[in-house]
Amino acid sequence: MSFASESRARTQPMLPLSAMVDMLFLLLVFFMTVSVFREQEKQIDITLPDTQTATAPQSKTPIIVTITDKGEIYIGDRPYEIAQLQSIMGKLAEQFPNETVVVRGDKGSAFGLAVQVMDVARASGLRNISIATSKLQSEL
Repeated sequence: MSFASESRARTQPMLPLSAMVDMLFLLLVFFMTVSVFREQEKQIDITLPDTQTATAPQSKTPIIVTITDKGEIYIGDRPYEIAQLQSIMGKLAEQFPNETVVVRGDKGSAFGLAVQVMDVARASGLRNISIATSKLQSEL
């Protein structure tokens, strides 16, 4: 003996899709944002010097300082003067004290400017400083 009305339709259990769509959208936005920041330093066109012993930086999120052949200094895609670099590096050293600083200098850039950038980073408290190079074509 069934007490349920025969005229009433039974509902099937459903999975709430709105929460899944929201999570999928958030993941999509996150990965798009991360991929843009990852390639940001490569937007400045420079030619790295070639070496035989080039290795990848150990840090996953290094502070990348780019020096162009015209003597321009960039962190990310923002240009800085050497005087401004001291305060920026100081703030970065406070927030990320053990982070690696990678100096990406063009082959034609002045060596003295690269040394000044490394000196500013060291004076700011950042101790792990390296120079970006590329492997020789014969090594690839």
